[in-house]
Amino acid sequence: MSDTAEKTLCALQEEGFIESDTRAFKKLIQPAAHFCKNCGRSAVSDKNLCKPEKL
Repeated sequence: MSDTAEKTLCALQEEGFIESDTRAFKKLIQPAAHFCKNCGRSAVSDKNLCKPEKL
């Protein structure tokens, strides 16, 4: 999961990661501490978001 920890959620979605490894995806988003001002997704790390802002 090390390379996925550095990718944005948008990029992971394009690669089909959400469907292929749902358990790992949930670890990236729970408990959310940041949200993306571009797409509205939330994530634990700001590194997984295009335009992050702390919740």
